[in-house]
Amino acid sequence: MYKGLSIATNKISIEEQKSIRHHLLGFISLHERPWEVASFRQNATQLVEEINARGKIPILVGGTHYYTQALLFKDDIIDGPPVDVTRKDWEQRWPILGASTEEMVEELRKVDPVMAARWHPKERRRIKRSLEIYLTTGIRASDTYQQQRQRKSEMFSKIPATPAHPAASSNAEPTTENVSSLHFDTLIFWTHTDSGVLNSRLEDRVEAMVLKGLIEEAQLMYEHLQLFGFGEEAGKSDMGIRNAIGYKEFLPYLLAQKADNNTPEELENLMKEGIDRTKIRTRQYARQQIRWIRNKLLRALENERLDRTLFLLDGTDLSQRSRNVDAVAHLIMEKFLKEETLPFPKSTSITAEQMLLTKEKEDLYARHCDACGKTMMSGEQWVLHIKGKPHLRTVKSNKASRASHCRPILDAGDS
Repeated sequence: MYKGLSIATNKISIEEQKSIRHHLLGFISLHERPWEVASFRQNATQLVEEINARGKIPILVGGTHYYTQALLFKDDIIDGPPVDVTRKDWEQRWPILGASTEEMVEELRKVDPVMAARWHPKERRRIKRSLEIYLTTGIRASDTYQQQRQRKSEMFSKIPATPAHPAASSNAEPTTENVSSLHFDTLIFWTHTDSGVLNSRLEDRVEAMVLKGLIEEAQLMYEHLQLFGFGEEAGKSDMGIRNAIGYKEFLPYLLAQKADNNTPEELENLMKEGIDRTKIRTRQYARQQIRWIRNKLLRALENERLDRTLFLLDGTDLSQRSRNVDAVAHLIMEKFLKEETLPFPKSTSITAEQMLLTKEKEDLYARHCDACGKTMMSGEQWVLHIKGKPHLRTVKSNKASRASHCRPILDAGDS
């Protein structure tokens, strides 16, 4: 959506668009106020409706899953500031919103302990958003989300369990009529690649981006933000396009260049570190996307009896892409458009059968180890930590029991 960082964001070029009309690309200037997810949903929904009215089929491609899922589902987000209100206005009215992350966490624990336990103590944006919801509406975010879940539960409880409805039979055809909280009749394709192959491709992609001018692009963006009076804020990377992978990772290098008090060897090392950070963050982001699909999107579809609308396409072997991706997608799309019975998503490949299984849902909450100064969000991470050699060494060196050093920020029973 933002202008600039075309290399870092892998923005589709004019040539690649092949005269197909694309929307919401490169129309927000770097110095403009970043879009909230609610703004994206409002504008994207209007575009989808306009495209449908012309008898065309809108295709939503890629992007942040939080944004795409907010567009697909009616009840998936709580709106941010109104169009005529900025977050600076809110910070002036409620100074806590401009405080440190630690101070905001403490405040959130007081007003909404359930949401405080849900977020990692360093997840500033999510902590701040939960506080904003409470301060601007007077209702705790946890209560609002619970009300949304309750409405969905009540909606489905009124549906008779007959063989004609997916709630009664796993063999039933998917439907959104009258009961779905999806905005539109939807078909979802997930092009998946095995992790080992994917990591190699991501490494190669970052190297190719550097050769195309990734670092120079980051430099231009930094200078552009300074030109528009952002000053030190040009180096802050928690808003909009400034949070893009491939910009903030090179900030130490860019700042060192500006300081002009480093040796060529030091600058070279900082540049290499920036490349390594970009690779690491890219791999991490890919894993986050996969977790989101399996733990949030797929589960949300299952809750709506619509898990037969998500299909995995195995793109691991590029030599077989025509057969494993293109042909499968074409067949499913054709059936979808003709309103014919869709195949079972898990039947399309062995990989689909493995990846389209949702894990048993676990209530995530923050567990903090005082001895090591680390916070874990899942029970699995917690067990691995307290059984790990670094933790055991730390506890032994402190001559204290493990229990006296480890505690959940919020007891599981309270969450």
